[in-house]
Amino acid sequence: MIDSFSISSSLVIWIAGALVVLLLIGWIKWIVGRRRKFDLAKITMRDIDKMDGHEFEDYLYVLISALEYEQVYQTKKSRDYGADLLYEQQDGMKCVVQAKRYREKLGLSAVQEVYAAKAFYGAERALIITTADKLSDSCLKLAAATDVHIVDRLDLDAVIKAFKKGRYAEAWEVLDVSLEPVAYSSTNSLEKPPEVRGAIQAGEYFYKQ
Repeated sequence: MIDSFSISSSLVIWIAGALVVLLLIGWIKWIVGRRRKFDLAKITMRDIDKMDGHEFEDYLYVLISALEYEQVYQTKKSRDYGADLLYEQQDGMKCVVQAKRYREKLGLSAVQEVYAAKAFYGAERALIITTADKLSDSCLKLAAATDVHIVDRLDLDAVIKAFKKGRYAEAWEVLDVSLEPVAYSSTNSLEKPPEVRGAIQAGEYFYKQ
């Protein structure tokens, strides 16, 4: 009876000890995984695709700061006026950044917002950094007209790889490069309502001359 009780007690102690060890291993793995998740040197595009918008903004703040840019700031999340970050580029120019963690195609509104932010914050340059790999034609045309630079998915991946290799100059080249000109004509966006004899009319509104 005593031997049986002793064996049972030992077994319980052994199981409890094994559970403690397993829990400790699990906790260590969780800590390591958490560090890996937030360690800039280990983050990949796959990790970025799992971020929400605010996390992407935080990530870019750390990345741009780590690339040794000066005067890096985040804007307040509640009221950013079209920009998520501000920093000073290598040539001393003040730049506003809009971060777009998108899966879909990047559209016109992103350019409109960051261009407005450029004026609000008194910046010389405007930049959109996005995970999108497709940009709408209207987005590209307005970006060319307003001199808004866009760093798309491929560009961002190149910046990340250059950063991890310590090739900061290569990353700066992507972020600070001037926008390649895109052919556009503003007249293509204009139209004149059909003329009506003896009246000026648009839609249901008219004025008889």
